[in-house]
Amino acid sequence: MAALLTLAAANTPSTEELAAAESGEGDVVMIQGRPLPEFYLDTCGGCHGAFREGTLGPALIPERLPSNPDIIFATIKNGRPGTSMDPLGGEPVLEDSEIEALVEYLLSEPSADAFIWGEEQIRNSIEFLVDVDSLPDTPTHDGDMGNLMLVTERENRSIKVLDGTTHTDLGRIEATYRAHGYTFDPSNERWAYNLGRDGWLLKIDLYTLQPVAKTRIGIDSRAIALSDDGKYVIGGNYIPNTAVILDTETMEPVKIITTEGNKPDGEFVESRVGGINQTRSDLIGPYFLLNLKDAGQVWRVDYSDLDAPIVKLEGVGDILHESFLTPDQSIYYVASQASNWMAAIDVDKMELITQIPAGEKPHPGPGAVWSWEGDDGTIYAATVHIKDSSILIWDTATQEEVASIPTGGPGLFIMTNENSPYVWADAIFSQDNPNTFYALEKNPPFAIHEIHLDEAARFLHPEPTADGQYVYVSDWPTPEQYEEYGTGKVYVFDANTFEVVTVFEDIVTPTGIFNSSRRDETLGH
Repeated sequence: MAALLTLAAANTPSTEELAAAESGEGDVVMIQGRPLPEFYLDTCGGCHGAFREGTLGPALIPERLPSNPDIIFATIKNGRPGTSMDPLGGEPVLEDSEIEALVEYLLSEPSADAFIWGEEQIRNSIEFLVDVDSLPDTPTHDGDMGNLMLVTERENRSIKVLDGTTHTDLGRIEATYRAHGYTFDPSNERWAYNLGRDGWLLKIDLYTLQPVAKTRIGIDSRAIALSDDGKYVIGGNYIPNTAVILDTETMEPVKIITTEGNKPDGEFVESRVGGINQTRSDLIGPYFLLNLKDAGQVWRVDYSDLDAPIVKLEGVGDILHESFLTPDQSIYYVASQASNWMAAIDVDKMELITQIPAGEKPHPGPGAVWSWEGDDGTIYAATVHIKDSSILIWDTATQEEVASIPTGGPGLFIMTNENSPYVWADAIFSQDNPNTFYALEKNPPFAIHEIHLDEAARFLHPEPTADGQYVYVSDWPTPEQYEEYGTGKVYVFDANTFEVVTVFEDIVTPTGIFNSSRRDETLGH
């Protein structure tokens, strides 16, 4: 208990203390190999706030927590059904001693200081892992470069690479903690970039399936995007409140943007970055679009002139998260998860067009935009919700709802492409059938087909192949399900018959799946 008392007094460790903890020195309490505050930031901070101040979830400060630590212990151990708070902290599961350490931490007074991660720390973190000049000019594998499936192996610090054309396993890429976002270079098929939740931004060579360089842009990170010329990559942080633009050749920071501003109610706050998308020079302009999660603002950064003033749009909504664009990139849709709407923004004018009412806590993931053969040119868009069992569909010309399609449970991701016969959505938060996902017909009245497998645990993130003829889906068991289901699988379904084509069993905690054909789309990923 002495170590716990030391932690309660010290609260958030400094950068030096973190370094000492990682090297086995100092007296910082560790959970699953990480300093406890860093574990909290990644696992709990998304809903409860970086400083435990509360965002989508309640504040975790002594003033509002039960005085009995046993109640807090039981809540962490059992989780909260119907929310994203899994029992035992998710996976890997927490030991009782680690839960006790978390309880002690939550009952301590929160620190007013964030983890410090500025230009000096970013520059000192840059590491080239291989000599880029020595890399081969052609792929060392037989995979289809326009149809690779990159699968996040969430707890394995790795990325599985599958060929979406031949449905073969090409190998595994070493990554970082909970590889979160991916972006593919539209100017060069060999390069992809990945941002882990621990702030490490990786430059990945898809010819040799290995990371070639990395830079740590922050302590707790989420969003990533790439300029259309492949020159700049941007990452957004939860901690610190910044967005960082790197030169992709040197992996050095060329611009650090402090993200802060007035919320819709006028309160000035430092803000996490909830999402970032890019636009193309030949469509709407050379822009990065940043969603300031807590400030409720969208910022437009001109990546052709990094010294140009940032254009800021206030009052977009409370708790901004993921986003996507129409195919011509004229309209930007942003999920406001506390206001329960999808904000529609005119990218050229940087004006709010309207706020489209949604279900509780919209979560579009990559978003879905489509038209259908024989239609009058109507382009539809859709989102799923974390706390509502429905798919919201709207007309991108009128910004009006055209349908709300019931599903068997709340979900996280919805996706399609121009070649796919259907729009695909998961329902991973379903209490009864998380091993079900959905195929939504593209034409009104948007009939929906349920795809269910008893032998699967939980389906997540359906991703169509480049030709649209197949859909890959992660099967992500909870730790309690490992004995029955293993640590995970990826199922491949025929996109027309919904029959299983093959199953990849050598997968460790699969979550997001990202097809390399995304490099050519215009939705902003």
